[in-house]
Amino acid sequence: MTKEFANQPPGRLDKRIHVALPVRITYWDHENKPCLELACTYDISARGARVTGLRCVKQEGDIIAVERGRSKAFCRVVWIGEPNSELRGQVGIQCVESDRMMWEAELRDMEEVYDPMQKDCSLYRPSSASSLSGNRRRHERFNIEGIAELLKREPMAAHAEAALKDLSQLGCLVAAKSLLVPGTDLKLVLNVANYDLAVRGRVRHAAPDFRMGIEFREIRKGDREILQYLLRKLAEKEQEEKPKAKAAGISL
Repeated sequence: MTKEFANQPPGRLDKRIHVALPVRITYWDHENKPCLELACTYDISARGARVTGLRCVKQEGDIIAVERGRSKAFCRVVWIGEPNSELRGQVGIQCVESDRMMWEAELRDMEEVYDPMQKDCSLYRPSSASSLSGNRRRHERFNIEGIAELLKREPMAAHAEAALKDLSQLGCLVAAKSLLVPGTDLKLVLNVANYDLAVRGRVRHAAPDFRMGIEFREIRKGDREILQYLLRKLAEKEQEEKPKAKAAGISL
């Protein structure tokens, strides 16, 4: 699933803009009758959006029609924020029309905004109920499966796809077919399941086995909650697996 670094024009990776836009949503009830609901975007990209205030969707896979002005696109619900999670009230949607670009005017006129990573403040705060704070390092890394899209900007824009191996609040480990020199600045779009988030970072180290450690410097505005959600779910999964591993005599 990995590719060698290849020259690409700047902006090769899809932009995602944190912006609130009112939209009309058409959905179909259990009798297949169309119903209208008003909602608002949380962020937008060429192929989808995160939407808030959308009460009609009940499950992933639902098809809805999204309208803004004279523009209309059919989309699939790819995730629904859990009620007590960092993504509560949000719904991720993806356009199912391959030839349609959503939000063309907005994406053309607006630029992505990035916030500094909070090195002095934990993005991931385990709940007392989960009992995860006892012996946990400040920025623990979790094993994870996903794809990291890498965009090197200097001296010439180059794009590659790598396997995401682990993730923490302030960095990740990826495995690629080509190495970047430590100190290289780049943009990463991390794709995990149906979630994606973008960061700007710097290569800290590169190993002979083509693994690179990348330190996060900035995170795309609006994506902080996704990172926090993913880290919490990974920590909960690890805690659930510890008793099973202990019973089997395996050390995690």
